[in-house]
Formats: sequence, structure tokens, C-alpha cells
Amino acid sequence: MTMQGDSFPAGSRDPQLLLAAMQRISQEQLGLALERILRRADDYLFDSSSNGAGAELTALRDLRRARGQIAQRFDQLLTGGFRKLQEAPMLARAVDAASLSLVTDEALEEQLATEQVVDGLGRYHAPALELLDKRLAALTERPVLMASDNPVGPKFLAESLGSALIALDVSTSVRIIIYKYFERDLSTALAPLYDRLNSGLAAAGILPHIKPTKRAEPLPHPNQPSEVPAADPDTVAVANAVATQFGMTGPGDQAMFSSLLGLLQSWRQAMHPARVADVGPSMSTSDMMTVLSRLQREPAKRFEPGSVDSRIPLAEQLRRELLSSARQLGMGGENLKLSNVDEDAVDLVGMLFDVLLDERHFEADVRSKINRLLVPYIKVAVKDRRLFLYKAHPARRLLNVVAEASEGNRGESPQERELMARVDGTIERLVAEFNEDIAIFETLEHELRGFLEQHRKRIEVTERRAAEAQRGKERLEQAREGVSVDLAISRDTRELPPAFDAFINQYTAHHLTQVVLREGKDSPRYSDAINAVTSLLVGFDHAELGVPFDRLPELPKPVMVSILESSGITGQAADEVLATIERTLQRVSAGEDVSAIAEQLPVSPVPPAPEPAPDAAGLHVVAGKDGLEFDPALAERMRALEVGTWVQLTSESGRVEPAKVSWISPISSRLLFVNRRGIRVLVASAEELAAMAQLGRLQLREGDTAFDDAMHQVMGKLKATVPAGDGATPAGPASESATA
Repeated sequence: MTMQGDSFPAGSRDPQLLLAAMQRISQEQLGLALERILRRADDYLFDSSSNGAGAELTALRDLRRARGQIAQRFDQLLTGGFRKLQEAPMLARAVDAASLSLVTDEALEEQLATEQVVDGLGRYHAPALELLDKRLAALTERPVLMASDNPVGPKFLAESLGSALIALDVSTSVRIIIYKYFERDLSTALAPLYDRLNSGLAAAGILPHIKPTKRAEPLPHPNQPSEVPAADPDTVAVANAVATQFGMTGPGDQAMFSSLLGLLQSWRQAMHPARVADVGPSMSTSDMMTVLSRLQREPAKRFEPGSVDSRIPLAEQLRRELLSSARQLGMGGENLKLSNVDEDAVDLVGMLFDVLLDERHFEADVRSKINRLLVPYIKVAVKDRRLFLYKAHPARRLLNVVAEASEGNRGESPQERELMARVDGTIERLVAEFNEDIAIFETLEHELRGFLEQHRKRIEVTERRAAEAQRGKERLEQAREGVSVDLAISRDTRELPPAFDAFINQYTAHHLTQVVLREGKDSPRYSDAINAVTSLLVGFDHAELGVPFDRLPELPKPVMVSILESSGITGQAADEVLATIERTLQRVSAGEDVSAIAEQLPVSPVPPAPEPAPDAAGLHVVAGKDGLEFDPALAERMRALEVGTWVQLTSESGRVEPAKVSWISPISSRLLFVNRRGIRVLVASAEELAAMAQLGRLQLREGDTAFDDAMHQVMGKLKATVPAGDGATPAGPASESATA
């Protein structure tokens, strides 16, 4: 008996053979899923035990002891479930009230967790599960298949997990954690499994033309705006928080994706009207995956920059290559076309990569490497449309971490070169090993992100130093400004001789600045120094009025000596400074004109305040806000930027560089930006940033990640090319793909 690609017996409707094939596929896929679930629970308990939690350490030991038993028990129950399908259906038994009993609180919590798993997975996979239940019922000659009779249904799987966990002697809270991981993993793992089982049964002639009547609903609760039209803000906030916890998008993201599909359909009709009118046969999804697998194995030269006309969009290049390869394999004639759903996937991935490679700052060789991800990502998009809906989708996370590690990485340091070598290895492994199981995306993302975290910790040291240097600089500037104001108030409009001017504006200003930085402006030493300046100026005023020198107020020499000590003027040098000040007072008191007294103090060894240095990469801070041209609304948006936000900067020479908000000054509210290496590239106020944006030298990113930002930009480009009014909610096939 020959076998099909999905391990189903070709040309056979024998229930035993079909169920045996389903059992093999299910045990393989669900076994891998259970292994991932237990590994995640192990990681969680390990992290908790590292924080000193003794109970978690005990649970970790027990989980590692029982993992083999749990996997074996789960596999046995799965085998028993398929065996029962070959038996005659049992009549439902009436519930004997006398057999009912109370359960403990712990048992009740575990029961509720099981029911939540069943309900959540049942809602999300409703269309595929409905088809599978009907086909299994027809295959086993039952009028209807009970939920507990489907060995790959949520109810049977959740109950099997509960039975398998009997081997685990841990608290109820740990069990519930495992159920949560179970629900989260199966939300992704069951989709390709159900697709394979349904496709195999349909190919064998088991209800091949039935259509689902149910619609998929997001985990863990329905959360569509149309279902809750008047939800209060608190309800929406809780729903979005739950969606985020389970790695899902909120209603806004789902609405955006539906709108995106509508725009895509309108764009295709406007740009390629002849293609829309094509009446040829559509390539099946299985044939599409065969062609993509062939392309994945071929050398990645065909989509590299310069290999084709750069004016042709990447999505169009992909579509042509797919159809050409399919014809070479004898899959269709000249009229062969892609189905609407598959064409959506190709167009979206092509546009996404077009934007990603155009808008992000990648070196030329890095762009070629990222291009190699095209075919694997089309395969993911064709098989699992949740790539565009789930922010926590493994393939989405991997693309984000690859972009994060590659953008702005010019290999200027050994660490950067090592990081790019890891990116190369990740891409090589994905292209070589991806065979429609998205688990590899999760593995590779975890490994690359772990290495990136180590790289980022080194960069954080540089970032902290940049922030500390800027903080110190601003504190110094603030201290100098405050001291300058206080001394200007004390001096008022007096015209002073050079010796007095130098003592106040050089020695005293430096002394007061140091006191402010070390002790604060409320320090007694600060008050003493200001009072000393006041006493000196009072003596000068009396001298100008002709009061004899011996009757002038006494100078506060001890404080003046301490002021001079701050600048390194001590001993005989300090005595000489005081003597010069006294001689100057004598000459003023004797009636000599102030402008004629030219005696100078020794030059202070403390250098004057330096001029602000220009920022790196030719990105200069605009001096002052007067005369700046900026949009106040944009300035407010810049003011709302948070630490960790990435923007794109363009220098005067045209060089593009990503930059991150690393620190926001509590003194001036200016924002410090650093590059991927943690080095400062810009310090600017919100108004200056708005002016830079107006000049095209700063660009905000719409999404928090590379994938999100690219999706927003794809939508923006589609809106710009689709005539107004043509981007309505998609109908027909495009609408179906939104919920696929």
C-alpha cells in the first residue's frame, strides 16, 4: 500500500488504515508539543527556584523525575483513544446522583483549569475541529462524535494531560501552570495537526466537500469589537491584558489585519486587473508547499539585490517564481494561478520584506542574508495565517530578533562580528531544517535572543556611562547657571576693577559650583561664600564713596581663603591675592578712577567652562528654541517618547542610523539617544526633535518591533496607492483568509 505525503494510505477508505495513519501523525506532533510544554514548565520552576523559592525547587526535582512517565502515560492514553474509535460507540450512561461527591478546593481548581483549556481551544479551533468531528463520525459510522471521543480534541487531550500528571507530586498551582502552558502551546500546535488530518481524510473521500459552519474565536474569550459594542474601558483593558498574556493581539490589531486584507485586495485589482480576471486553475496549497520546499533547497540567489529588475516588487517576483517552478514540475499550464488566500500570503510577506529591507539600516551583506528568509516565511504564512495576528508568534519573534541583531551592525568590533556570525548560523539552520513545523522558529529565536541578551548586557554598560556623563554634564550646567544668576544679583550693575571681577567671576563662581555639586545650594558653605562676596562689594561701595581705607568694613578673609583653595590657590599665593584686593580698595578709597586700576589677579588654574561639543555622526543639537520651526503636536509626541523607544536618524551627510532613547534628563527634559553600540549620538529637547523630524532627519517608528513597524508601513503604502473608498472590509476569499 503506497502512502501519501501526509502518511495517509493512498486510495484507501479502510477505517483501520486511516485511523492508524492519524494516530502516527498525532502521536508525533502532540508528543513534540508535550515535550515543549514540560520544558517550559521546567524553565519556569528553575527560574523560580533560582530566586530562593524552596517549594519550586522541590517541584522542579519531581517534574524532572516524572517527565518520562508523563510523556509515556500521555502517549498510551492517545493510543487508547484511537483504539476506542474502532470499537462500537457506547450508549451514554445516566448520572447516578448517589455517586456524586464533594471535591476538594484543589481538585476544583484543577477541574476549572481543565475546563478553561477545553473551552479556549475549542473556541479557537472551532472550524477545523467541527470538520474533523464530522469526518471521524462518518469514518467510524457514528451519528455524532462526542467531544470526549475525539482523541485529538481539546476535551480528550486536556483530560489525558490530567491523568498523565498523576505521576507528578506537586502543588495545584504548579499543575495549573502546566495547564496554562498546555493551552498556550496547543493554540498553535493544533492548527497544522487538524489541517493535516482533515486534508488526509478529505483526500480519502471522507466528506471531502463539507464546509465549516462555526467561526474561530480568539483565546481565551471572544474579544471582537462587534460582539462587545459598548464595552467599558475597564473591560477592554482587562481583555487586552489577557490577550497580551497569551501572546495574542487585541481587537485593534485584528481589525487592522482585516482592513489590511481589504486594502490588499483593492490594490491587486487596481494594479493587476488582468490577473484578477484570470479564470485558470488555482494551485492547491499542498502543491504550493511542494514548490516552496523546492525553492527553499535551492541556492538563495534569485531574490538578492541586483539579480532582477529592482523596479519589480518583491511580491511580484515571488509570485512569478512560484508559478514558473510549478509549471516546471508539471503542476499546471500557462493559466495556472495562485488561490486568493495563498496570494494574500505571498503579497503580504513580499511587501513586508520589501519595507523591512528598505526602511531598516542593514549592511549590503546582511540584506542578502535576510532575503534567504523569504521562502520559509511564505511557507509559514500559507500554513498559519496567525503570523500576521499573533505578536508572540514564533516566526514573528524570530524575525524581530534577527532584525534587532543585524540593524546598524557594521561588524566594527569582535562582539558585533560574533553576533552576526550567530545570525548567519540561525538563518542557515532555518533554511536547512524548516519542514513546516514552526517549533524550529521558537528554538532558534530562544537561542539567538539568549546570545543577544549577553551582547546587550555589554552594551548596557556603555549606555550607563553615556547617561552618567550626560547627567553629570547637565548637573554641572545647572549648577553654573544657578551660581551665575546669584552672583549677577549680588554684583548688580557695578563696574568693578579687574581684581574684583576675577575674584567673583572666576574663583568664587568655581567654588560655588563645586559646593552645589557636592553639598547642595542649601549648604552653609554656599551661604558663607555669597555673604563674603556681598561683604566685599559693600566694602567697594564704601570705598567709592570716599570712606578712608582704615574705616572700611573688614574683609571676611577666612572665607575668601577657602574660596581660593577650591581653585588650588593656597599659602603665599592666596596671601598675594588678598593683598591685591586690599591695594585695589585703597586706591578706590583714595579717589582713583576704577577704569584706571588695571592690577590683575593671578590666572586661575581652573579652565573655563568648555563650549558644548557637537554630537557624533554630524547630528548637532539645535541651540535654543527661538526660531525653531516645528509642529507643536509633533513636539508633544516627541515629549511622550519613553526610554527604550527606537527612532531612525539621518545625518547631514545622509547616513541613516537607528537610535534608542536611553535616558531622559530630569533637569532639562532633553532626550539622550544612543546607537546599537550604546554610544551617544544625539541629545535634544522635544522641540529640537520635532524640528529635526520636519527637516526629514528623524523618523518615528510606528511599531515596537521590526515586524509591527513593517506591517504599519505596508498598510500606509497600500492606503497611498488604493483610491479612497476602495479599502473597505474585504469580502469573499479575502474575508475568509482573515479568520483562517
